[in-house]
Amino acid sequence: MNLHGMAWPMIATFLGSAMCVSSLSAQEPLNTALLAPGVLISTSEQAPVAFVADAQGRVAAISLNDGVVSWRGPAEGLPLALVGRQLVVLGRPGGPGQLSLQLLDPEDGSALGGVVGELPEGVLASPDAQPNRVFEATADTSTGALRIRWSYAEWPLQGAQILRKPGAGTGRREASGVVSVDFAANRVQEVSEQGMPAPRLPDLIGSQRLASVEGTQILAADDAFVQVSTAVADESLGVQWRWSLHERSSGRSAGTILLPYASAPFLLRGNQLLWRSEPLTQRQPSGTYLTHPARLVAQDLTQGRELWSVDLLDRKYRGVLPP
Repeated sequence: MNLHGMAWPMIATFLGSAMCVSSLSAQEPLNTALLAPGVLISTSEQAPVAFVADAQGRVAAISLNDGVVSWRGPAEGLPLALVGRQLVVLGRPGGPGQLSLQLLDPEDGSALGGVVGELPEGVLASPDAQPNRVFEATADTSTGALRIRWSYAEWPLQGAQILRKPGAGTGRREASGVVSVDFAANRVQEVSEQGMPAPRLPDLIGSQRLASVEGTQILAADDAFVQVSTAVADESLGVQWRWSLHERSSGRSAGTILLPYASAPFLLRGNQLLWRSEPLTQRQPSGTYLTHPARLVAQDLTQGRELWSVDLLDRKYRGVLPP
């Protein structure tokens, strides 16, 4: 369904050289998890790596062991899925109504091709932060084929609240859908949501909760652990949060750590806690302030110390708005 409530066609255009692009028929590995938009984690024992969109929007591969950059760019966009030997990336579209998907070699970031498909009129499928719109996309390969669930919202660009007459609309527009992608056939096709996993919720409810753990239970990106947090007074931040982590299958405690946020996208890898931080300013003991951009942070769960971090693309618009 498009923004005007009418069905829409799909047309795919092949991007890249004449090299053959293999079919994405293999299922996504179970050890791959989307931590947050643009942060795809592969905990393979042979090559644990995070595929991220860095602060400039370039795709980069980061070793989970030490935070070293294996490769960076030149491709730009949000990593969506790792299927076989191909990394699927949401790229920048040529304009509204286009869905641009790239294929990269996960070993070195080289381009393997891609497709451009049609979306409803006016939908800007951009990976970048926009002042009055947001586009989200997640990938699914549970059926053996690559499907992309997307959603889009747009609202009038304004600063201060504008009073409206009773009954007047807000001007907000929303659209969503699912497309099937076949790189080998150069085809992007609208499909039904039937059979798609339900959109993932960050917190557990009802029978999904661990009975032995009180509080809001936040699910890890790979579904293996949950965390609950309690507020702790802090001199520099006013309050910090003590995370208590529990294995979901058994309920056993995996440890605790003190962080600036009550919750954040996370994944536990042994004693290494990976989490995505929003931009943060902290007051130092000297009285100066230290500002961090959006980051992927790795911390030692047993000692609480930061092991490494990498700056990420901030998808929230933080610029100037009209008065």
